[in-house]
Amino acid sequence: MDECLAYFRQAVTNPASVPPWSEWWAQNAALVEQVFPLIDYVRLKHRRLLGARQILRNRGELPDDFEPPSGRVTGSCPNCGDRVSSPNGTHIFCPNCGLIEEYHTVSNR
Repeated sequence: MDECLAYFRQAVTNPASVPPWSEWWAQNAALVEQVFPLIDYVRLKHRRLLGARQILRNRGELPDDFEPPSGRVTGSCPNCGDRVSSPNGTHIFCPNCGLIEEYHTVSNR
């Protein structure tokens, strides 16, 4: 369990430092199923990185008001943990969960 929790901590706070969620899950789903209660396994399977944040919050490792870093800074979706793209430069798009995060540039006029 400690190995999984260590990944969750890194994926939540610094997603670029660990493999994307889908890669990690493919290698560790069986381990998660063995070491976590069924409710947490299902939470992780379906809610992915959001589920990991909930588990860390329930364990008292994240404050209730924790906000994940922006996908445009990390290159990863704050909800599912997969890598995101920026097709037109004005927003990021997650191909897995469909999250779109818009951002605006400030012009100096």
